[in-house]
Amino acid sequence: MNTGDNDLYEHANMGLAGRFNYSWSDKYLAEFLFRYDGSSKFASRYRWGFFPGGSLGWRLSEEPFIRDASALAFIDQLKVRASYGLTGDDGASTYQWIAGYNYPSATSSRNFTGGYVFDGNFIASANSTGISNPDITWYTAETFDVGLDFEGWNGLLGVTVDYFNRRRKGLLAQRSGGIPTVVGAALPQENLNSDMTYGYDLEISHRNKVGNVFYDLTGIVSYTRVKALYVERGTYGSSWSNWRNNQNDRFQNIWWGLEGDGRYESWEDIWQSPVYVGRGTLPGDYRYEDWNGDGEINDLDSHPFQLSSTPWLNFSLIGNVAFKGFDLYFLFQGSALSTVQYLEQLYQPLWGSSEAAAMVQFMDRWHPADPLADPYDPATEWVRGHYAYTGSLPDVNSSFNSVSGNYLRLKSVELGYTLPAKVVQQLGIASSRVYINAYNLLTFTKVKYIDPEHPNDTWGYLYPLNKTVSAGINVTF
Repeated sequence: MNTGDNDLYEHANMGLAGRFNYSWSDKYLAEFLFRYDGSSKFASRYRWGFFPGGSLGWRLSEEPFIRDASALAFIDQLKVRASYGLTGDDGASTYQWIAGYNYPSATSSRNFTGGYVFDGNFIASANSTGISNPDITWYTAETFDVGLDFEGWNGLLGVTVDYFNRRRKGLLAQRSGGIPTVVGAALPQENLNSDMTYGYDLEISHRNKVGNVFYDLTGIVSYTRVKALYVERGTYGSSWSNWRNNQNDRFQNIWWGLEGDGRYESWEDIWQSPVYVGRGTLPGDYRYEDWNGDGEINDLDSHPFQLSSTPWLNFSLIGNVAFKGFDLYFLFQGSALSTVQYLEQLYQPLWGSSEAAAMVQFMDRWHPADPLADPYDPATEWVRGHYAYTGSLPDVNSSFNSVSGNYLRLKSVELGYTLPAKVVQQLGIASSRVYINAYNLLTFTKVKYIDPEHPNDTWGYLYPLNKTVSAGINVTF
C-alpha cells in the first residue's frame, strides 16, 4: 500500500567492485575488473548480478624484432589491444515483482483521488499496480573493442583505429497478445528485446616543425550503426505487414516514405500521367514514384529511402599553429549520413491557420502570372517556384519535405599573441597574451532556416545558434 508520497518507490543498491592490473616489461598489459551489484528492484533470486570486464594490450614496438630492425626504425609506437566488458542496468520500474495496490487511487493525470460516496461520506478507492513479474531482472550490455595505435617518423604520422560492438540483451518490453482483454490488466514488463550497436573510430594525427613554425593536426572520424536484433511483436496478418513493420534483425535510424519523381510541369504532364492523378492536381504539384507499380500513389509505395536525423558519421579536425609569439587554434566539426525533415511551420505556410506565422520562403512558389487568373484554366500561364501552388503540400514523409543533414562547422577559432619576455619584463609583469576568438563562425550545409544539429523531435523550435566573437588579454603578475 502506498501511504505517502513515493513511499512505495524507495529502493537501495549495493555493490562490490575490484580491479587487477598486470604489466610485464611494459610490453604485455592485462587488466581484469568486475562489479557485483545488487538492486532492491528485483526479487531476491534475481537481485544480484556479476559483471566482469577485461582488456589485453601488446606493445609490439618494444619487441626486439621491431625495435632492433633498421628497416622499421620509423616506428615510434605500435600497440594492439582488445577489451571486453559486461554491464548491467536496473532501469526497470521499481518492484514489479510484487503484487499490490495504490491507495488512494488516482483517476486522471492530475492525480485526483478516486473513490465513491457512501451515506454522504467519500471513501477513497484502491487500484491494482498490475500483474507482477517475479522473474524481471537486470538487462545487460556486452561491449567489445579491438584497436591499434601507431605513431611513426617522430610524430609525422599517428593513427588510432578501433572497432567496437555493443550487444544489449534483456531490454524491457511488454509481451504482445499474451492474455485476453477481459482480464482487465496489462502484462508486466519482461526482459525480452535485444539490439546491437557497432562501428569504427579513426584518428589520424600529424605534427611537425618547419623553420620557426610548429603545427599539429588531428582528424577524427566515427561511424556508428544500430541494429535491432529482437523486438517483441504480435503476429502479422500478411507478408507485406511483416516486411513493413517487423523490426527484427533490421538496421535502425532509417526513414520510410514516398520518393519524389519531379513535378507536374504542365497540364499535358497531368493528363498523360501513367499514375492516377486527383482532380485537384495543378501544374507545379508534387509527383511521386509509383514504387510498387500499381498505378496509384498511396501508403503501399512507402519504402525505406533516406536516413534519419541521427547521423551515422561524425567527424572533426583540430589544429594548432605556433609562430614565434603568435598562436592559432581551430576546431572544425560536422556530421554526414543523416536527413533533416521540415515540420509544422517549416512545412506548412499557414500552420495553425495563423497568417502571422507565415514564413517568407513560402512566397517562392508556383503561381499564375495573372493573380486574377483561374488556376484550373488550362490556358493560364504559370510562374515556377520552389514550392507548389498555395494549398498544395508535399507528403510530410517524402523527399520533397527533407534535405541532407550533412554539415561542416567552424566551431571554434582563436588567434593569440604572447608579448616577448623582454617587453613584459619592462612592464613589470610575468607574461601577457592578447587574443581574439570566435564560436560557430561558419557553417556549410544544405539545411535552411534551422540548425542542422537540431533534434528532429523539437520541429526546429530552438533558439538560433549564436555566433560569438570576443577579444581579451591575459596578464600574469
